[in-house]
This record gives sequence, C-alpha cells and structure tokens, in this order.
Amino acid sequence: MEIGTRADSTRGGLLLLGLLVLVYLILNLGLPRLPIDGFVKSYVLRPAMWAALAYVVLRLPRQQPVARRRQRSSLIQLALLVGVFHVAVLVICGLFSGFGRSPYSFTPTGILTNIVYVGAMLAGIELSRAWLINRFSKRHAVLIIVGATLLFTFINLSATRLLGLGANIESVRYLGNTVFPLIAASLLASYLAYLAGWRAALAYRGVVEAFWWFCPVLPDLSWAFTALVGTAVPIIGMVLVNSFYTSDPSAALPRARRQEGALGGWLATGIVAVLIIWFGVGLFPVQPVLVGSGSMRPALDVGDVAIIARISPSRIQPGDVIQFRSVEHPAVLHRVIEVEEVDGRRYFVTKGDANENPDSEPVLADNVVGRQIYTIRDVGWISVAFKELFVNRTGPPAGEI
Repeated sequence: MEIGTRADSTRGGLLLLGLLVLVYLILNLGLPRLPIDGFVKSYVLRPAMWAALAYVVLRLPRQQPVARRRQRSSLIQLALLVGVFHVAVLVICGLFSGFGRSPYSFTPTGILTNIVYVGAMLAGIELSRAWLINRFSKRHAVLIIVGATLLFTFINLSATRLLGLGANIESVRYLGNTVFPLIAASLLASYLAYLAGWRAALAYRGVVEAFWWFCPVLPDLSWAFTALVGTAVPIIGMVLVNSFYTSDPSAALPRARRQEGALGGWLATGIVAVLIIWFGVGLFPVQPVLVGSGSMRPALDVGDVAIIARISPSRIQPGDVIQFRSVEHPAVLHRVIEVEEVDGRRYFVTKGDANENPDSEPVLADNVVGRQIYTIRDVGWISVAFKELFVNRTGPPAGEI
C-alpha cells in the first residue's frame, strides 16, 4: 500500500528532502559521536539508515520518468555500457600508472558486508534521486537535474572536509580526486534517472562502485588521472545517452523535442565545465592560483588570481614571479631576485615584494611549478572570505600562497 496519492506528492517531496538532510546530519554528526563499536556504526547503522530511506521512497506515490516504457530498457542497457566503459578507461589508465591491492576485505564475510553497505547506500540514494527528479522536473527539468546533482554530490561528501579546503595542493588534489568526479558522476546519474528512472542511474553507478569495492587489484592513479577520467567519462556518457534518446525514431518524443535545445545547451555547458575543471586542477600547461596572503603586495594582493604557466627552470630569470613548493607551504608565489648555479644545479633566491628579507632557503629548480604570466584582480575574494569565515575559525590554516 502506497503512502497517499499523487495529490500528496508535494508533501512527499518535502518529506523526502527532510529525511535526506536528517540522514546526512546523523551520518556525519551523530554517528561519529556514539560510544559504540566502529564496525556497528559503519556496517550496521549506516546501511540500515539508507535501507530505511529506500523503503520510504518505495512507499511514496510512483513517479514516471520522461522516456517511454519501451525506451527505458535500452537506456538501462546503455547505462550499463557506460559503466563498463568507465571501468575499462580506469584499467587502461592503470596500465600506465600501475596497480595496487584493494584496501577492502575479500573474505566471504567481508564481501557480504561490503555488498550490504554499498547496496543499501546506492539504493537509498538512487531511489531518492529518481523520485525527486521525476516529481519536480515537469516544467524545469534542467534546473531540477542540476539541483539534484549538487544535492547528492554533497550527501557523499564530508562537510568538515569541504570547509577545510584552502589554497594548497592538498585541497586541489581533493577536488580533483573526489569532488569533481563525484559531481560529474552525479550529473550523469541524475540525467539517467530523469530519462529512465532509478534503475538506469543504479546500472551506471553500480558497475563503477562494484569495480572499486570488489576488484582485488585497483589502478593506482595520480590525482590528475583521477580528475581526468572521473570528469570526462561521465560527460561522454551524457552525450551518448542524450544522442540515443533524442534521435530514437521509433517513438514520439514531444517533451524531448521541446527540451532538446535546452538539454543540448546544458550538455555543451557541461563540456565547458569539464574543461574549466581540468584547467583549474592543472591538467593544462597553465593553471589559476588564488593569492591568499599579502606577501607580494602591491604586485599581487589577497583575492587576486595568478595564471601560472609551466616553464623550464632554465628560462627563469631575476624579476620573474614563480610558484614553488616549500617545506612550510605547498604553494608559494614570490619573486626571483637571484639565480645561482651550484655543482650544476640551479637554485633561485626568492623574496616577497612586501617582505623585508629574502626567503630563508633557496628554491631548487625541481620545486618550481611555473611562472606567473597574468593576473586577474580581485576575482577570488569570495573564496578568501569564505575561508576566513568558516575555516580559520575551526583551526589553523593549511597554508598560504
């Protein structure tokens, strides 16, 4: 027996959103503080909460996806193929970067425990995603899909870790390894849920998650490879799914035809967003760096964004502003005031324009990231203010540029 009727769908949506928020708060704030065994918290209570959420969704009035019934099975199969393609790309990348042993248990008990853990989580998330999208996307499909993408990305992330992001290499790696791939995968899952329901979204995510959790040998990818594959493959999958759906001549697609232009623009925006992400995490020869301190005033001020180009250390001359790694900070922007050659090795003496003295240690050529080629004034002040408001109040900064 279902809860209510279609007339109660709005209340059901509010109930579901409230339950998602409650689950997130309990998992991130409540469970860690309980004085009980860690195994019980992680592998009993967590899957129980996700399973309970899935049960609630199944009791709500059913919501139909946009694709016709005979198209859904084909879209589910295509979602499976995109998942297999994603895994294949990961394996191919592993041939270049190497492989390592999985951190998960492969005893019969361990496998069964992980199946329950992953299965409950995926069921709770994908059933909720599909219900919300197909309940509220009748008029504003793109807006609802993007909103669901961000919501379910956030649910998979730690709020503490997000608030701890700063202008340092660890934060960049976390964004590339975790946040951006999650956004891209969530976007594809949301689009699949919109077209063909929770089964299509689960088909794609299930294949990828099964690979990470149940393959005994995993590719040991660098953060750059992870960012590249994790963002590119889902966007490619979206293009394939959209092309298949909107070009199907076997069924009338009035809603699809009305929204094809909007969805096409949305996909183009997604591709541009991927390129921006790759630019931001340093997969191109140039990358942006947020200035987080005043050591280079007046040339660079807090909130400016410096564009850094990779360059051979042999081309760096006194007067250049370079980004480099030091023991104290993973990313520093200072000016070269002197170039030294010692035993065939090139060193750079650096100094912040606003500092009285040069930096304590010369910079080895191997530690140079690149040279500043352009400055965009003041565009990063929101990020700096956010860090000052939320991060520095909870602990010391991770490092300044």
